[in-house]
Amino acid sequence: MRLLSTRDRKLVYFVIAVTIFFGLMDLVGVMLIGAIGSLSVTGVSSGQTGDRVSRLLQSLNIETYSLQTQVGILGTLAAFTLISKTILSLIFTKKSLFFLARRGAMISADLVKKYFSLPVSRINSRSAQESIYALTAGVNYVMVGVIGVWMSLISDISLLFILGVGLFFVDATTAFGATVIFASVATILHNQMSYLNVVGSQRIFEAVNSYRELLVRDRRGYYAGQIAQNRYQLADGTANITFMQNISKYVLELTLVASALLLAFYQFNTTTASRAIAVVTIFIAASTRITPAVLRVQQGLIQIKANLGQAKPAVSLMEELRFLNEVADSSKELLRDHKDFLSNVTATDITFHYVSGIEVLQEVSMEVKPGEFVALAGGSGAGKTTLVDVILGALEPQKGKVLISGLTPIKAFSKWPGAVSYVPQDSPIIDGTLRENLGLGYPPSLLTDEICWEVLALARLDEFIKSLPDGLDTQVGDRGTRLSGGQRQRLGIARSLVTRPKLLILDEATSSLDGLTESEISESLRKLKGDVTLIVIAHRLSTVVDADRIYFLESGEVKAEGTFNELKTISPEFRVQAELMGL
Repeated sequence: MRLLSTRDRKLVYFVIAVTIFFGLMDLVGVMLIGAIGSLSVTGVSSGQTGDRVSRLLQSLNIETYSLQTQVGILGTLAAFTLISKTILSLIFTKKSLFFLARRGAMISADLVKKYFSLPVSRINSRSAQESIYALTAGVNYVMVGVIGVWMSLISDISLLFILGVGLFFVDATTAFGATVIFASVATILHNQMSYLNVVGSQRIFEAVNSYRELLVRDRRGYYAGQIAQNRYQLADGTANITFMQNISKYVLELTLVASALLLAFYQFNTTTASRAIAVVTIFIAASTRITPAVLRVQQGLIQIKANLGQAKPAVSLMEELRFLNEVADSSKELLRDHKDFLSNVTATDITFHYVSGIEVLQEVSMEVKPGEFVALAGGSGAGKTTLVDVILGALEPQKGKVLISGLTPIKAFSKWPGAVSYVPQDSPIIDGTLRENLGLGYPPSLLTDEICWEVLALARLDEFIKSLPDGLDTQVGDRGTRLSGGQRQRLGIARSLVTRPKLLILDEATSSLDGLTESEISESLRKLKGDVTLIVIAHRLSTVVDADRIYFLESGEVKAEGTFNELKTISPEFRVQAELMGL
C-alpha cells in the first residue's frame, strides 16, 4: 500500500468501506428471507408470529395486512436488496479494477522515468528481461493481482463477519456451529505458484541472443532442455492452483448440504416448527452468500500467494526507486543549434569502483578543449569505457568530478539537449524504419529528408539507402537483422550526427567496418574537427594517429599523455602496442 499515493490509498479504503456496506445489505436480505419463512409456517399453522418478526412488521407498518401481502412485501424488499447489492457490487468491482489497472499503468510510467535516472552500473545489475518484466507485467501483478485481490478479500471477510454476527443474534448455537464448520473447511491446504515466468523468458532470450555460440558449441539441446523443464514446472503450478479451486467448490457444496440437514434435525427437535423453519431458512439464505465468499477467500489467498511471486521483481524495483526523482521530460524539439555551449570537458581526480576495494579508475584527470581530437588508449580492462561512462554521467564516481561546458554532465545534457552525442561500439537498432532509427528518442516527423540524407552521407550510408525500394522508410527488422554489422554501425554514427553535436564521443565506432569504409568515415569525422570536439576510445591505434592528444590508460590510471609520436617515445607499453600494429 506504500506504493500508492495518499489520495489513492483513501480511494482504496473508500471502496472497502462501500463493500462492507454491501455486506450489511446482504444481511438485511437474508433476514427478510428468514422472516418470510417464519410467516409462511405461521400462516399454515394459524399460529402467532414471533417477537422479532412482529417487530419487523411493525417497523414496516404492515402488521395489519394479510399474510399474502406481508410475504409479498417482504419478498419484494428481499429481492430488491439482494439484487441491488449484486448489481452495485459488480459496478464497484469493475470500477475498482479499472482504477487499479490504470494506476498500475501510471506507476509503470513513473517507474520508467525513475529507472532511467539510475547509473548504468545499477541498471546492469538486473538482466534486461527482469527489468522489462518488473517495469511492465510485474507492476500489473502488484496492483491487480495483489492489491486488487486483497481488496476483494477484505470485502468477503467483512461479509462473512457481518453474516456471522447476524446469525449469532438469530440463533447463537447455529452461528457457532456454522462458524466452526465453514472455518474448518476453509483451512484446506494452499498451493504456491513458483516464480518461473521471468526465468523461462530469460532462458529463451539468452538462447536466441547466443544462437551462433550455442550452435558451434553444440549446446542448443541443453538450453532447450532448460526451457522445457521450466515450462513443465510452470504448468504443474498452474494445474495445482486450478485443482485447488475446483476441489474447494465441491467440498463447500457438500458442507452446505450436510450442515443444512444437521441444522434442520437439531432445530425441529429443540424448538417450535415456526422458529425451526425461520432459522433453517436464514441459514440456507446466508449460506448462499457465505459459501461463495468462503470460496473466494480461499481462492484469493491462493491467488495472492501466486501473484506475490510474480510481483516480487516489481516490488523490489519499486522499493529501490521509491525515493528517486523522475527523469525530467526534455524538450520535444529537435535542436541543432546549441548556442552558448562550450565543448570543453574536464575530469578531475576520478576514482570509481564497481566493487568496494577494487578500483577501476584511480584518480584519473583529463582535459579536452573545444575543437580538439582526444583519444583514450590502453589494453582491455584499462578503464577506457568506464571513464567514458563517468564523463557521460552514466556512472557516479566515488571521488572526483566531471564538468561539460562548466556543468555536471546531466545538467549540461538537460540545458543543451543534443549538443553531446555518443556512439557505442555496438549501436542498438530498434525494430522500425531507418528514419525511426535515425531519430531514436525523437518523433519521426521531426526527421526531415534533408536531415536524414545529410547525416547518412557523412556516415557513407546514403548510396545504400537510396538503392532500397522504400528508402528511408525501409524496415530494418528486430535489432537490425536486415542490415550487416557494418551498416548497423554506420547507422549508429549517422544517428549521432542528427543533432549536429558540438561534442562527439565514440567508443571504437568503426570497428566493424572494412578498411576503406573506415578510412572514408574517419576522413568525414576529421573534417568536423574544429567545429566538433572528438573523444574517441581507441582499440585500434590506427584510428587515432592524428589525435591532438592521447591518454594512455593502464589498470585504471593515466600512465602517459601526449601526441601519438610523443607517446611512442615516453611510454614503452604504448610503443609496443603501436609496433604490433605496424605503426
